[in-house]
Amino acid sequence: MAQGTTRRAVLAMLAVAGSSLAAACAADRTQQDEPAQGAGRGPATIVYWCNLYQAGWEKVQAAATEYGKRFPHHKIEATNDSGSETDYGAKLITAFAGGSAPDVIWTTTRRIIPFQSAGGLADLTPLYTRSKLKTEQFYPLAIDEQSVGGRLYGVSQGWGAGVLAINRALLDKAGVTLRPDFDKTWTHQDFLDVLKRVAKQDAQGNLDTWGVDYTETWPLWWDFGAEFLDKDKKKSVVNQTPGGSQALQFWSDLTHTHRVQPRRTGGDRPQGVDMWRAGRQAVFGNAGPYILAQWENLDFQPELVLRPIGPKPRFHRWYTDCYAMWSSSKVKDAAWEFMAFAGTEGATYVERAGGFDIPGYRPVAETVFLQRNVLNLNKQRWLDAAKEAKQQPLVKPWDEMNAIVSRQRADLLDQKISARDAALNIEREVTALLGG
Repeated sequence: MAQGTTRRAVLAMLAVAGSSLAAACAADRTQQDEPAQGAGRGPATIVYWCNLYQAGWEKVQAAATEYGKRFPHHKIEATNDSGSETDYGAKLITAFAGGSAPDVIWTTTRRIIPFQSAGGLADLTPLYTRSKLKTEQFYPLAIDEQSVGGRLYGVSQGWGAGVLAINRALLDKAGVTLRPDFDKTWTHQDFLDVLKRVAKQDAQGNLDTWGVDYTETWPLWWDFGAEFLDKDKKKSVVNQTPGGSQALQFWSDLTHTHRVQPRRTGGDRPQGVDMWRAGRQAVFGNAGPYILAQWENLDFQPELVLRPIGPKPRFHRWYTDCYAMWSSSKVKDAAWEFMAFAGTEGATYVERAGGFDIPGYRPVAETVFLQRNVLNLNKQRWLDAAKEAKQQPLVKPWDEMNAIVSRQRADLLDQKISARDAALNIEREVTALLGG
């Protein structure tokens, strides 16, 4: 749940909202009267771009569909680009420069700094100020991720926190017994003990049953007390404390020493087999809420759990998706009204369509989202993880920075370099990239 929000407070909100989605939606509509009334202005065509896989797009699009029904004098020209986030970002920056960008942009907040630096985003601060839409109605980390230099450039669509998922049936089969709420206090050693009991090798020494594919990069460094960038985000400091190389060594040891994580290539990864879906992987390493649109046909019941606690305090990775506006839009008032609706009351329609991530609008996230039973998952775990959440190291050259990290991690996992060398190389290359 939100930082500073008690269980009693959430229960109180649930009581106010009522047990039905319709009642919650009606209550939310009351809070959002101003954007609805403002939509009575002159007709406008709002060009809207999104960047999601098809199943996710079908959920998120529900907000735009409902807006179009309510305000048919405004035409929404919606386009979804299911390609890579990197290509989508490059496409938009080209569109900004060419004067052909969409009025409304759905994007991850990893793109806010690059888009703002390219001069492509409208400052929404004055629009928030003159409307009833308040930043306090959204999650603080989301607002911070959408801000550059004290100016706010987004309306939260949704957010996620990186937790894990377990295949309890596979653990039971291996004789692993887990106490209730074990994940609230389990440590790296507990984590390893569980993985070692489940992971199995075949006669050729290949990993036939995986313990985990531990894919989250930033939280692993945080687990060992290492920060990735300095406070000014001008240079990497990941190797300036022992935690940076220790974290990489821990990750490498999962593969080569403990043999609970697959090697990057080769026989550990049977061609064409999704080990999680096949029921041959005990722990899924990045169970963000995007799974709500992807796990509908599993043959087993997954469970969400918190990350294990490392040598240092535990943090879960926070990320946000949002609506932003093109700085040169000719229909700014209409675009704002659509964004304000989609980010608030519109979130209830995304939930009705099956849900995509955790609604950015707190009144919906802490009532409707929790009420809706999906895959029998304990969705409260995501809200719990938000209390221990931390932002990714967001910078303008996000793709280039990630490419450096990925290359060094690949070389480490292929045993071409040591963990110490990987940390040194990452720090040096990222610092050069950032001009520090």
